[in-house]
Amino acid sequence: MIAGILLVGIIAVTLTGCKHTDSSKKETEKPVITLGSDNYPPYNYLNEDGVPTGIDVELATEAFKRMGYQVDVVQINWEKKKELVESGEIDCIMGCFSMEGRLDDYRWAGPYIASRQVVAVNENSDIYKLSDLEGKNLAVQSTTKPEGIFLNRMDERIPKLENLISLGHRELIYTLEEMRQDGTFLKIIEKYLDDPQKYLEVDDLGY
Repeated sequence: MIAGILLVGIIAVTLTGCKHTDSSKKETEKPVITLGSDNYPPYNYLNEDGVPTGIDVELATEAFKRMGYQVDVVQINWEKKKELVESGEIDCIMGCFSMEGRLDDYRWAGPYIASRQVVAVNENSDIYKLSDLEGKNLAVQSTTKPEGIFLNRMDERIPKLENLISLGHRELIYTLEEMRQDGTFLKIIEKYLDDPQKYLEVDDLGY
């Protein structure tokens, strides 16, 4: 049973107007696009050499290469993404970030991946469906769609929690393992979890 919301990842902002350059131009001579993203494995993270890598980094590198650009991927505070774009400190952002409700906030390049959000609980939990979260503690990633869903409770199926805890992405699984909350609402990437069998998914919301 899965509590899922279909989220569509996006590349936001200034891709409009990008022009192709001479394919023979050396890589180092190509104009640079500064792309901001947070530390969000497996989409974007630093490898053992401290170099940005991951799904988003590979996709962005190839996409901009085809348009005649090279990419400089920088780690940002995701909560400040909009002001960083508006100030020009970065050119664009890329991430698994829902377009719904934000169409007027950014200039969108369009979706590049579809995924789903689930409520994950430990295997020994007594939470089996979404309503079992009533009066419980739930962790979500700060400034994300799940945070808004549980804060606003516009859907009658969303239970009233005892506490909604906003954390960074990496903290979500760690605090669940340490039993510091009853569940966590996150994007499930099974190959990223050390042992996906340790977590149970709670029923589908049907978004």
